[in-house]
Amino acid sequence: MNVEYQVTSFLEDIEGWKFVLNSLPDLIAILNHKYEIIWANTAMAECLNTSPDSCLGVRCFEAIHGTKLPVDNCPHAKMMMDNKGHTEEVYEPNLGGYFMVTAAPIKDKSGNTLGSVHIARDITERKIMEDKIKNSLQEKEMLIRETYHRVKNNLMVISSLLDLQARYIEDIETQNIFRDSQNRARSMALIHEKLYQTTDLKWINFANYIKKLSMELFETYSGQSNNIKINFDLEDHELDTETSIPLGLIVNELISNSLKHAFPDGRNGIIKIKFYKDGGKYVLIISDNGIGFPEDLDYKKSDSLGLRIVNSLVDQIHGEIDMDRTQGTKFTIKFP
Repeated sequence: MNVEYQVTSFLEDIEGWKFVLNSLPDLIAILNHKYEIIWANTAMAECLNTSPDSCLGVRCFEAIHGTKLPVDNCPHAKMMMDNKGHTEEVYEPNLGGYFMVTAAPIKDKSGNTLGSVHIARDITERKIMEDKIKNSLQEKEMLIRETYHRVKNNLMVISSLLDLQARYIEDIETQNIFRDSQNRARSMALIHEKLYQTTDLKWINFANYIKKLSMELFETYSGQSNNIKINFDLEDHELDTETSIPLGLIVNELISNSLKHAFPDGRNGIIKIKFYKDGGKYVLIISDNGIGFPEDLDYKKSDSLGLRIVNSLVDQIHGEIDMDRTQGTKFTIKFP
């Protein structure tokens, strides 16, 4: 007689199945429709500090929970209502910790539910580890938030120092250099402020950021932008920090450039900002209907610090930039 036949023959006998179930570390019990235990394996009985025979006829909620009625999340009660299996995570001090409890219906040949088989797996160690990991993640989240908050504050301090220093400078061109540096610091501070306020600490809604940054720049150049309007056409997309920070500086440079140079002598004008996703790339378009970019100036080889920053940051985000001078100035930036 081969081994496979021996095992099959052994399991055909009820005592064979009991032997197998008693060998498992999971707590196993069979209940009838009255919640009475009609069979329990050794692990279940030992967990209740009794013997398997002493469990028989005892209602499960009395034996396990010490209550007179089923508990609220009782999987057996749910199963009796819809004749379907249910799994619940349960904390039961009488059993010594956390358990994942599954109740599966036992049906006769006609499909009538006679009771259920309960399997409870001890997950106490896993829960302890989960709690440790959760606490550790919360501590790291607090640390990251505090870092963002401090970086934002430090950048705002730098911006304020630049502003104070600029007040002692009489040369207008030098003042503008300080103002540009101040705005760059503020644009990065705003990114860190947004990150501090988000729930996941890595992604920000770039459309909201563009709006706030643009309005702050308008306030900075209020003396030059009373007759300038701004139009937004922005899709809601979440960008990560590695893209948001350089892209925020790009937006800062291009909008500042339009506000400073596109509308001389107080003339009226419109600045348009468009942001959307096209296939596998994002597209950012910043345009104005001002006097236009000088024809003799190559924006990719300009000595202007602002344009050099823009070109460098476009490369940093693995993007490409194009300029159109047909109606004012229009910069189109595409990046993955």
